[in-house]
Amino acid sequence: MGVLQRFERRLEGMVGFAFARIFKGKVHPAEIAKALQREADEQRSVMGEGRVLAPNVYDVRLGPADYDNLAEWSGQLASELADMVSEHIDDEGWQVFGAVQVRLERADDLPTGVFEVSSHVADPARPGSRVDAVAVPPAPPLHGSGSIPPLPPLPGRVATDTGRQHPSVVGRAGSKPGVTHVLVVDGPGTRHELTTGRNVIGRGTDADIRLPDTGVSRKHVDVVLDSGTAVVEDLGSTNGTLVNGRRVTRQALSDGDVIRIGHSVLVYRQDGT
Repeated sequence: MGVLQRFERRLEGMVGFAFARIFKGKVHPAEIAKALQREADEQRSVMGEGRVLAPNVYDVRLGPADYDNLAEWSGQLASELADMVSEHIDDEGWQVFGAVQVRLERADDLPTGVFEVSSHVADPARPGSRVDAVAVPPAPPLHGSGSIPPLPPLPGRVATDTGRQHPSVVGRAGSKPGVTHVLVVDGPGTRHELTTGRNVIGRGTDADIRLPDTGVSRKHVDVVLDSGTAVVEDLGSTNGTLVNGRRVTRQALSDGDVIRIGHSVLVYRQDGT
């Protein structure tokens, strides 16, 4: 079971199975989790001797409606999100200064359903400090830096990353034979297995996957499965398409990606990986 799936299991324990009622049309915690994982991937820095440093402080800005919707679980949710990020960083063999923190903040300028994530490296020995870790070329390796405190000992493994890369490429569709590509509709938990070629999702009767959602266009998005890779493409919908909280027109999917169209949330899964 992957990091995101473990987080979703813990989330179920927090709020039960009433996801559709609680998060309908609003930011879903799974979207935040995926965005935090991507933030760690994008903002990591290669230090001396092949070590990789990831941010340890993550700020999540939520609009008033979304912030209030999560208020009941905000403390526990922030803790679970921090644990999820820590697990992801540990799985990758990266390092951080001190414990990972996730802070949920109210942002009056953000509309419902939209959130922003930022991060930085903070030195726990100096509360409130920021360490500006700058990525450096992998060769030749640097031996120390005057502006960066010494890294903690490696936790039993060696980081193999040698530079920044696009996030979420591990587990990309089609990486193993026998993989089933599935979209799970949040709330009812309905599973739709994707077939090779086009898989049109929408409100219309001619959609391959039909969603009875007034916020969804008749033909809203197309998920194309080709050579083991799933790509979601917006079909000129009225309300747009979000993947992990970001508006997209076309994007390749990786296991655990969260697609939001209208008031509906779908999670892309690769079964058998």
